[in-house]
Amino acid sequence: MSEGVQPGALDRLRAAGWPVTHEVGRGMEGVVAALEGDRVVKLWDRRPRAEVDRLRAFYDAVATGLREAGAPFGVPRISEVGEVDGLVVTVHPRLRGRALALDGAGPEPVVEVLEWLARVEPHPDMAALPVPDGEAAFDPAVPFGWSMADLVERRAPLLADALPAAVVERLAVALRALEPVPPRLVHGDLGPVHVLLEDGRPTGLLDFGYVSTLGDPAFDAAVAACLQDMFSPGAAAATAAFDELSVRRLGHDPAHLVLHRAAYGLVTASCLAGHPGRHLTWCLDLVAGWERR
Repeated sequence: MSEGVQPGALDRLRAAGWPVTHEVGRGMEGVVAALEGDRVVKLWDRRPRAEVDRLRAFYDAVATGLREAGAPFGVPRISEVGEVDGLVVTVHPRLRGRALALDGAGPEPVVEVLEWLARVEPHPDMAALPVPDGEAAFDPAVPFGWSMADLVERRAPLLADALPAAVVERLAVALRALEPVPPRLVHGDLGPVHVLLEDGRPTGLLDFGYVSTLGDPAFDAAVAACLQDMFSPGAAAATAAFDELSVRRLGHDPAHLVLHRAAYGLVTASCLAGHPGRHLTWCLDLVAGWERR
């Protein structure tokens, strides 16, 4: 959890004139509180205004694209931006539903979300976010595999000796060998906690921004599969079951899914390099799983 929005955030919002009623949630980037009228307000931790403005343009493009595609779920579009004690504040609609992770609905709603994302017409603002923070945005005119290979090569040195250089080189070569596909909207970190459900159907999609871009839908499916269950004894089986569903419903190549997961694992491990623990180990295991294949 970030340090800038520890307990007391709601009092700071109220003192600044925001009529918050209760806390909705908190995470690595801030605290979200409820407002009247089906709205929520988020107090960000250290996120600069320029980055939030870029995220606002991204969400506007995504919301428009989903609506035009006929998708049945919304995203936390930013309707207002302000400031409290030097921290950015944003207002969003309060999305209906309960997190899939709490619902126990299985992988089908996530696959449905992936189907809708692949139907969204691309817009330049969907490729405006850095991939990940601190990096440049991906250019949708460049094949996704090439952009990911370049990213893998840039991020690998952050892992020092955790991965042999030969593994990184083979991974980059494999990514560049992927057949280019028309770029589509990619969430990039689609875990069960990010999908809201009502009566078993998706009503909301949260937390774009980590590897969110225009790219290969197979990357989204690959990441979603391994995020279904990260650490339990049934994690491998859950990933395999999701892969089988996405191969059957979405037509992805199983070998490509394993390759994309390895790339995601290396990039995410590089973000965790200073924080050893089971999450970092899990990321490196995604690379090892591709090597063993």
